[in-house]
Amino acid sequence: MLSAIIEGIRSKSTEPVEIAVLSADPEGTEKNYGVMAIPRMSVTEVRKVLRRSDLFISGGGSLIQDATSFRSLTYYLSTIRLARAFGCRVMVLGQGIGPLRRRASRYLSRLVLNQVHLITVRDTQSAELLAELGIRKPPIHVTADPAFTLTACQSHEAAAILSKLGLMRDEALIGVSLRRWADVPDIEHIAARALQIIGDRLQAKILMITMHTPNDLDLAKRIQQLSASSHIIIQPEPWTPTQLLGVMGRCELIIGMRLHALILAAIAGIPSVGLSYDPKVENFLRASGQTSIKLSDLTPEYLVETFLSAWETRRSLSVRLREFAAEMKEAADKNTSFALELLDAN
Repeated sequence: MLSAIIEGIRSKSTEPVEIAVLSADPEGTEKNYGVMAIPRMSVTEVRKVLRRSDLFISGGGSLIQDATSFRSLTYYLSTIRLARAFGCRVMVLGQGIGPLRRRASRYLSRLVLNQVHLITVRDTQSAELLAELGIRKPPIHVTADPAFTLTACQSHEAAAILSKLGLMRDEALIGVSLRRWADVPDIEHIAARALQIIGDRLQAKILMITMHTPNDLDLAKRIQQLSASSHIIIQPEPWTPTQLLGVMGRCELIIGMRLHALILAAIAGIPSVGLSYDPKVENFLRASGQTSIKLSDLTPEYLVETFLSAWETRRSLSVRLREFAAEMKEAADKNTSFALELLDAN
């Protein structure tokens, strides 16, 4: 998300724009993205940077929700309130809104979001929830997830990354991005059995994509250990978004649980079998016309059956996905245009 937003602002702005990011890892953020970064939990530092900012972007992902925790929601709402207190223009950019299960969550969200200048959301369900909450003052536009503006690295760079993992150009490759979720405590056993069958049946390599470390990496290692399959390999280190997108473009099919794994696959024109653990995942799979498995239905046998069915139709699905991704990119580009219009209005 951060990469897409920064790239969009820098490429479209006619004047130099100084960008400061609230970060849990300021040193890493400055190194990886070439921006000023400040510790997100330092009230002193946050106040200092907001005092001299023209525009505050609450952007990307699903920040206005209380499924993670009520504390998480209040943090993101408080940054918006603080920005408004210092006179910043505020934009909620390309977010997925909800779920908001607590009465207090809905009240606070309505109170704070009615004070912002503009809201863009990545799906119609989010816009409907904002209307239900009583968000009336700021304009609300349905655009798309900012990640749709990302571009892949050069093919030779992706090939070099895969070569380091021992993968040859002519080998069939399947990408898998999973996460732990309380509703499926035995997901590693289900995945290990299913991936072992799929790898043996198709004689394909299976790349475990670890988008969030260390959690995804720990899960991937456990799945590899349980399956004892020579077909399974693990992403060994974090890749940049463009590298990840380039590698995904080398895959034949993706099994995805994390939303942005599914989005990156769609950008690359690679179909997915999605494991729907959250409404945002279900909404995306439905909008892109792809296969979804509810976690309550997840078994090794059903995952294998669904995957093999998608495998047979992956070529035709790829054509439709590229058209879908092109439409989403056009919509996502509007996020940056709206942000720069707000910035110029100061």
